[in-house]
Formats: sequence, structure tokens, C-alpha cells
Amino acid sequence: MSAATAALARLGESYWEFVLRTNPTYATYLGDSRYDALMPDVGAGQRERARKEIEAFQRDLHAIPVAELSGAGRVSWDILRRKFHETLEEQRLKFYQWQIDQMSGPQVSLFELINYHPLKTRKHAEDLLSRFRAFPRFIEQYIENLREGLKEKRTPPRIILERILGQLDAISKLKPETSPLGAAIANLSPEGQPVAPALRESVTREVFPAFAKLRTFLKDEGLPAVRDSVGIWDIPGGAEAYAFCVASHTTTDLDATALHEIGTQELLGLQKEMREIARKRGHSGDLKSFQQALKADAKNFLTTREEVLERFRGIVRKIDVLLPRYFGRLPKTACVVKSIEEYREKDAPAAYYYPPSEDGSRPGIFYANTLEPRTRPIYNMAALAAHEAVPGHHLQIALSMEMTGLPKFRRNGHFTAFVEGWALYTERLAGEMGVYEDDLSVFGMLTYQAWRACRLVVDTGLHAMKWSRQRAIEFFRDHLAISEMEVLNEIDRYIIWPGQALGYMVGCREILALREVARERQGPKFSLSAFHDRVLENGSIPLSTLRQVIESWDI
Repeated sequence: MSAATAALARLGESYWEFVLRTNPTYATYLGDSRYDALMPDVGAGQRERARKEIEAFQRDLHAIPVAELSGAGRVSWDILRRKFHETLEEQRLKFYQWQIDQMSGPQVSLFELINYHPLKTRKHAEDLLSRFRAFPRFIEQYIENLREGLKEKRTPPRIILERILGQLDAISKLKPETSPLGAAIANLSPEGQPVAPALRESVTREVFPAFAKLRTFLKDEGLPAVRDSVGIWDIPGGAEAYAFCVASHTTTDLDATALHEIGTQELLGLQKEMREIARKRGHSGDLKSFQQALKADAKNFLTTREEVLERFRGIVRKIDVLLPRYFGRLPKTACVVKSIEEYREKDAPAAYYYPPSEDGSRPGIFYANTLEPRTRPIYNMAALAAHEAVPGHHLQIALSMEMTGLPKFRRNGHFTAFVEGWALYTERLAGEMGVYEDDLSVFGMLTYQAWRACRLVVDTGLHAMKWSRQRAIEFFRDHLAISEMEVLNEIDRYIIWPGQALGYMVGCREILALREVARERQGPKFSLSAFHDRVLENGSIPLSTLRQVIESWDI
């Protein structure tokens, strides 16, 4: 190993330790229990310490002679360069002053933590008690950050605060002992039961009062001062912040105007495909009336939550059988299907994926939203399962986590355009695999593809072109046959995560383009299975790096 390679390896390890140490709940999520007793420190002092550490990492990185690194080393070097830059930029742009939301804010994150905090031993229970006791300080820091934002006019939009207050109102009506926290305490192992009384007391005297304190702040100080606009353009430095988000989530140099146009053109092409299916099924009207007819037909919907789960499980089993024909490498870790918990399903999307723990002791989880089954079309389910489970998120992420030859910061890396672009690509791939049983399932896949094209239009519309929330909602209503609840949840998701929605279609388009590059270069030697393995063999990487990987691929 060269001196440059060794220095890079040490730096990568130090950076990963920094990530886990400063994100203790994420460490727990990955199955690393060293920080299980801690809540994150989100205060000003820690931000300053983190800034200095990252700047030191930057200096060490630039001292490493890139020319002396192997191809894999150069990929790692470039990823670290990006990570360090983005961490510092996000802090400089003061995202912390306004980042609280209905999907991952502290009113949700503690309940989510219970899903992966281990509860098998007394030490596990004691660690959880330490976290409960630290929760009030965590909330106080959150409030301090938001209060700073109020002073500098960097605030979340009013509609988001109203949604969060709705969640906190619901929490205030829970009895601590029967809440998700109380249920977790009731399920402690016999070894952990001696800690149960202290845990219950902490939930009652510390955790729930902290929720109440956040609710009071948001209602009394937040609501009167937040902005009515929804785009990031309307905060100080908002245009620069959005440009940062676009570059970060797409890993390209495309700007908002170009992305808006790409979304518009993609949508037109997809709607043409959808109209062809409508005509094939005997529909003589326009696309919107066909979508309305599908929504009005009870045969296109299930009636119970359990039916939704069982159908998804059947689809995943079917795809699992087909995978070896399209992939040379498959993950060892299983993917299970679960229902999104009732306490958060109202504000959640149709589905999402939770990765496994690093040691494989926890499987990957495909969480399906089973709220109001009669609003969730059967014909969309196969594409959704392909995206969130296999061959989408689970296959890509679990494989990455199992790649012991990669540095840990890469095994657990996440570039939106790669991760979400891959998952969107696999919706199309599922059609080639024979997953879709009829034209209507293909139509469902095209609906989801059109959804992601709409995201390009709406995200840039909201955050760069000063669209109102209502205009974004109406755009979705006009172009997609999804339920009103999904429309509202999706639009509010784009509001809180500027730029994130752009990665899907951008990444998918690039993977499809690179597939054709490889096919043209390799001719009859081209193997789709080998192409997929090549795309996935480096974990999550920037799109520019992926292009280099494919263009330098010799078989």
C-alpha cells in the first residue's frame, strides 16, 4: 500500500468515526452501539467544533497526492472532497435555522428511534434511559436554532409548522404509558425490566414535557413569525441555498431552468405512452378522464390494511425469484415488508425503505403505508415494490453495506441521484423482468415515472420560480392520478427538502444513457447482468464518477 493510499484510508476512517460520533442515533441505526446512550448535540458549540474538524479533514485530504492513488482511491478522494465541502456549505448557509419538518423532525425521530434501539439487555435499557433524559436538552437546542432563524428571517413555511403542530397536538393526547415509547418499555427483555420504572418516569416527566415545550414554542413564537411563502427563495441567501441543494442532490451542473425543462419534456413523453395504453383498453377520452375512471373503479383497490401488506409481500417474493437472471451479485440480507406505524402514517408517503443494520442482524424494511387502502391503486403496487424493495433500494443499499472491501463511509454513502436514480431505473427494469402482469400495471409504472418528471417541474417551480403551494398542488392534480392525501404529502415533502426530488429522474436518465453507452461499446458481448453489477460495485457514487466507471469498463 502506497503512503498516499494509507493516508487516505486513515482519513476515511477518521471521518467515519466523526460521522458516527456526531450522529449517535444514526450509529445506532447502523447497528453500532457505542453511542446508544446519547442524543445528537445540535447546539452552536458543537457546530463550531464540527466545522473545525471538517476543515482539518479538508487540509489533510488536499495534502494527499491524488496522482499516487489507484482508481478506487481517486473515487474515495473525490467523495470525501464532496462530503467535506457540502457539510461546510450547509452550515454556512444556516440550514439548521429552519430545518424542522413533519417527516423527520424531533416530534417523529424519537418514536422512530424505538424501532432500532436495541432492547435485549439491561445495558440497552439503561442507554435508552440516558437518551430519554437527554431529550429535553435536545429539544432546547432545536428551539434555540429555530429561534435564531426567526431573528434572521430564515424560517420554515407556515404550512409546515401547522402540520408539525398537528402532530404535537396528537402526541399531547397520548398517554405516555400507551404511546409507542410506553409500548417499547413494555417489551423490554426480562434483563431490562428493572430499568422499566425509571424509563416510564422519564417518559412522563421529561420526554412528554419536552414535546409540550416544543409545541408551545412553535405555537406562541413560531406561527406569528414564520413566512407564508413555501419556496426556499424567500429566505436570506435562499437562491444560493437552492443552487447548493440542486448540485448536491443531482451531482451535476444542471441548473433549475434546465431541470424544469427536462421535467416538462419527460412528462410529455410519458403521457404519450400512457395514452397509448388507455386507447388499447378502449378508452376514447383524454388521459385525465381515463385516470379518473380508474380511480372510480372499486376493482382497482383493496379493502383492508392486511390485504395491502400481503399483496406487497407477494410481489417481492415474485421479484426475488427473477433477480438471478439480471444480477450476478445479490445481497445476503433479507428485505421484509411492514406497515408504517399509525402515529406517522398520515404524514408519510406511500412507501419508503429502511436499510438493514451493518452487521445484518436487522433486515432491510420496505415500509408500506396502509392508511385508507381504498385510495391506493393495485396497479401501482408492483412498481412501488420494485422501487422501494427489489431490485430497487434494498438490492442496491444492502449490497453496498455488504461490500467489506469498500471504506465504511462509502458502504453507507448516499448520493440522492445515484440511490433514487437507481430505484427509479428499476421500475422500468421490472417491466423487462416480466413483473408487470397487465397493461394496467405498466400504466401504474408510467404513472410513477410521470410523478418523478412532475417533481422536476414542481421542485424547481417552488424553490426557484416562486410557485405557490396551491399552484404546485394543481399541477399535480392536473397531471397525476393519485389521491388527494398523496398530493398534499408530496408537495409538502418538496417544500421541506429543496432539491431532493430532483435526483430521481436525473439519476434514472443517466443510468439509462450509460446502459446504451455500454451496449454500443461492447456490442454482442454486452451483458445486462454484468452492467448492473458494474453500476453497483462501488456503492453510492456521484453521477460524474459513475460515468467514468462505465466509460472505462473493459470486459
